[in-house]
Amino acid sequence: MPTPPLFTSRQALDRELTVTGTWKALHTAVHASTPRLTSHSHPNPGGEPVTGLRFIEDVPHTGQARTRGTVIVTPDGHLTIRAYTIPGRRWLTALRHLGTLDAQSLLPGADTTPADPTTPAWSLRPQVKNRSVCGQLRPSEHVQATTLTELPNALGDTTAQLTLAPDSRAACQAAWQTAASFFYVLTTGTRRPDQTPTA
Repeated sequence: MPTPPLFTSRQALDRELTVTGTWKALHTAVHASTPRLTSHSHPNPGGEPVTGLRFIEDVPHTGQARTRGTVIVTPDGHLTIRAYTIPGRRWLTALRHLGTLDAQSLLPGADTTPADPTTPAWSLRPQVKNRSVCGQLRPSEHVQATTLTELPNALGDTTAQLTLAPDSRAACQAAWQTAASFFYVLTTGTRRPDQTPTA
């Protein structure tokens, strides 16, 4: 039997995102972005109760296509950030903001047991067939993070996504705050002044 969604309408989801300060945090990240980004509401042509925003770089970085992407929140409370042609180093910096990330863990047969089990650590696995890396992290007890990152192109850009999944409605705020802090690092290259290190 399918699990009922945590939110039954887009309005209820929008209201919760507003009350928890998630919308404000996401828009703060866009306004503080370097290089500069512009955001727009994400279209919802299918009528599903999803909400989100689209973002695009105002001026393409040298020799590149514009960085662009989406932030989508679904009725089950999952928040997914997708980025296209984002500088690979910026994406890794944002992943490291959520938990320790050891490049050695990408080697075949590498030990992925974290040195400090009290610190959240990414468990990463290379996917040779589609030239990508998938990973999992548990930033808090009731929140699961997953990422899928394509290997960078010759210019160092990548296409990637991160999903924060709460296991209950009560865990939505923690999941969304974690996603918003990741998004701020992704768009600016640094954490917000009011953020404390997580790893």
